[in-house]
Amino acid sequence: MSRNNTWVILQREYLNRVKKKSFLVMTILMPLLFVALMFAPALLSNVGKQSKTYLVVDETGAYAASFNDAAKDRYVFVADTAVAFDSLRAEACNGVIYIAASGLDGNKQRADFFYMTSEPSMDQLSGISSKMTSSLRQKLMQEVGGMSQEVYSLVNEAEVEIGAKNMETGEQTYSEVKTVLGYLFGFLIYLFIFMFGGMIMSGVIEEKTNRIVEVLISSVRPMQLLTGKIVGISLVGLTQLLIWGVLTFLLVFVGGLAFGGGLDAESLASAQQMASAAPIEMDAMGKVMDMIHSVNLSRLFVIFIAYFIGGYLLYAAMFAAVGAAVENENDTNQFMLPITVPLILSIIVSVNILNDPNGPVAFWFSMIPFTSPIAMMIRVPFGVPGWELALSLGLLVLGCIGTTYMAAKIYRVGILMYGKKTSYKELWKWLRYKA
Repeated sequence: MSRNNTWVILQREYLNRVKKKSFLVMTILMPLLFVALMFAPALLSNVGKQSKTYLVVDETGAYAASFNDAAKDRYVFVADTAVAFDSLRAEACNGVIYIAASGLDGNKQRADFFYMTSEPSMDQLSGISSKMTSSLRQKLMQEVGGMSQEVYSLVNEAEVEIGAKNMETGEQTYSEVKTVLGYLFGFLIYLFIFMFGGMIMSGVIEEKTNRIVEVLISSVRPMQLLTGKIVGISLVGLTQLLIWGVLTFLLVFVGGLAFGGGLDAESLASAQQMASAAPIEMDAMGKVMDMIHSVNLSRLFVIFIAYFIGGYLLYAAMFAAVGAAVENENDTNQFMLPITVPLILSIIVSVNILNDPNGPVAFWFSMIPFTSPIAMMIRVPFGVPGWELALSLGLLVLGCIGTTYMAAKIYRVGILMYGKKTSYKELWKWLRYKA
């Protein structure tokens, strides 16, 4: 009579895995890692963050109480506009908030935030606007008195619109557009690294499983094979980016001709009549065009290509090393965590970077090679000093060289290793092997 050995097999499978060092390490490490990912951005945002001083020129005299509850930054009211702007030029303050008496139109107040080097974020402008809106509504309530339906609508719809202006050029900048572009380009790098890095890892595993690599190694060196794979797939990514760019340009160009360039005289006259009848819509279109022109898209695209290539080369080498170290994709999980954590952390702290593009979190994350491709691309639309950009790219190049060198040592041994489960201890031994 055969007995049921299910329990014996279950016990063996369970105990063999629970007793592994990797299980114990990951069991303890993962909760710590999740907690760190949750709280680290908030803690880092306050480390080394200095209080900033802003001068406020209020010609209306209605917004003195708006900044009384400012906890971190200092808002100093100045009566003389020239003194405030001179202080800004001398970098004695971080910005000037100018509230002109002529900026009040009904229940709408216009204000300007002037800056020299540190452009305010969308979150900062929104916070100032919110503070001032409360004071504006109180002012309107005192002026009109009573609480009729008309008064309620007037007060409820009152708002302060504040925009950022460069002190040197006088041009207005749009934080909303830069926020969207920064996050978009940062996320694209994150996406492309995972997509093309996964292609490299899968290709290495497939060649190793099918024993194709044994034939290739007889003709080329492992380093040549690794370099060829990384560069070849990077060219695939650049080709795809180029095609996307060209197609987008053509679609926009054709769309412009279809909706604007192909109008006859009668249609043009009709369009002009509609425009004169709807000035608000035309003003909105003009604002959209100003937003587009406020960003140097060509410079942004060139920097994006540089960080795309650097970030891809940095991570592609590690993806290839993981592919060489395992025999199938199911075994990659234990080695993928150290690679993916910096990328995921970069996306998590992107909110902090957008809120304070020149803060300590933004600076250090844009310097560390493993996070700089995403973090720096989020910062670039807001303006980054040239020395920071050069230092970040230099460190990224050094990071690419270092990771490629170590990945080549793992690749050289692991690509021909079969029938053995690879551990971190084994990887350390491979790294120490002499050529």
